[in-house]
Amino acid sequence: MTSLLKVFALPAALTLVLGTGVASAQPVAQTPLSQPVQTSGSVTPSRSSNCGVLSDSAVQILQVNQDFAAVDVAVNGTSGLTLYIEGNNGFSECHTGGGGTINAPGLLNQGTYSFFIGNSSQTPTSYNLTIREN
Repeated sequence: MTSLLKVFALPAALTLVLGTGVASAQPVAQTPLSQPVQTSGSVTPSRSSNCGVLSDSAVQILQVNQDFAAVDVAVNGTSGLTLYIEGNNGFSECHTGGGGTINAPGLLNQGTYSFFIGNSSQTPTSYNLTIREN
């Protein structure tokens, strides 16, 4: 029985994410990053916010394991693109890219961050998201 528990044990970051009600299919990256995190796809925004209309679920989750991480976040996509980053202790950040490009460098404190893609309307939005650690 003990060996079965070891086989099916979830990584701590995934357990934390699952505990917050985020869908288990969301990709989880952990710092330090050995290489850039890249994800792409298309979302149909449906959740109104102060950052445009957002996807219902995060397209990427980042677990910062050290005191802080210096990151560069870049998103390319459809015109009217928005990026909403939500983290611990009420942290939230909204970035807009009228021409379909967003560059958002910054420092993230230790914790879990969810990245949501959206736009200024409810139209399907294609995106390419890259997160690099400096």
